[in-house]
Amino acid sequence: MFHFFAGTTEGGSNDPALRLEKRFINYLISFPFARKARSKADGTDEEDKEQLRKLLEVERLNYEERDRKAQARQRYADRISDELHEEIYHRALKTIDDGDYIRERLIPLPEKLPELLDTLSLKAASMRRIESVVQGMDWFQTGLLRTVNQPPFIDRNKQVKIDNLRVAMSFVGTENLRLLAPAYIMQNWLPPAAQPFMLFRRKIWEHSLGTAIAAHNIAVERKLRDPVLAYTIGMFHELGKIALTKLYLRLFDDVQREFAMQSVNDKSPERHNTIVKLTPDERFLRDLMLEKDKDVSYLVAEGWGLKRVPVSKHLLAFTQSKAEENESEYAQALAQANAYCEFRMLREVDLASLEEGKHLLNKYSITADTIARLNNVSLKRPPIVVPE
Repeated sequence: MFHFFAGTTEGGSNDPALRLEKRFINYLISFPFARKARSKADGTDEEDKEQLRKLLEVERLNYEERDRKAQARQRYADRISDELHEEIYHRALKTIDDGDYIRERLIPLPEKLPELLDTLSLKAASMRRIESVVQGMDWFQTGLLRTVNQPPFIDRNKQVKIDNLRVAMSFVGTENLRLLAPAYIMQNWLPPAAQPFMLFRRKIWEHSLGTAIAAHNIAVERKLRDPVLAYTIGMFHELGKIALTKLYLRLFDDVQREFAMQSVNDKSPERHNTIVKLTPDERFLRDLMLEKDKDVSYLVAEGWGLKRVPVSKHLLAFTQSKAEENESEYAQALAQANAYCEFRMLREVDLASLEEGKHLLNKYSITADTIARLNNVSLKRPPIVVPE
């Protein structure tokens, strides 16, 4: 199905590391989908066969007849779905070529965000200057006030609440703002929870934050000049998946509506009934991500015009390189952090074995010392330092 894709996560792979990376995309989209795909790839999807063996002969014959009719209906629905999704695929490719549409409609850039990121990168940036840039950024103010009024910045037992932006910024400090600003804007870009991808919003945020924290930690270990840059790249490296999810859901609605109207005009009731019952397909989204997500992440960041924070440069290196061949130290830190976070998230839900994880981590030359240290790092909260 979906023959127009160059690659697919269907059917597993002989490379355990690649198999695990592809499985992670399935997991981001849907946990049941990932579990079923793993069982199918491992050859353990035998539930239907076992059920059939247990039926009495008469029941078995009835079951087979019902199953035959159901399979015929499913083959027809699959053919219609393939037609619909081929149209979606070509429209998606055309849309991806339009960088302005991606940046304006799918990952809209808040006014002055590039200026904010560039300003925060300056060691000598004053709070007055930063405050002048963030005026009117409601997402920034809301996020910062929420942060400073929660642990670890404030004791819940003390009846003190900070509601002034300047006081909150001074309390947090410039270095912490460099870590918090990318997190706040990333949360604004997350897609809404939508069927059948209800958990994608939460999982893509968890992965983006976890990768950012791991990349920061690796950069500190390697003594890179700017660990916060590694963190920022990690935070934004999954923008492609977010953009593609939003784009797919929009295109699915548009194309389904057009196909349904055409079937009415053609007086094809069976085709019409099949079209209107179709829902967004997990397999299509995962293959679209597999083919295009890194390119779209770079496309988004490349259009920001950042002068002092070279996010797009290192995302391009991450997109074009393979495993340990990264020419950019920051892209290498990102690749290692991404792989580590993928394995850790899969392991938490029993979708990866230790042996599979070993192959993945070895692929990106992650040392045992680095793994041991990352195992003791929380991937749930930015590495902020609370002022004494």
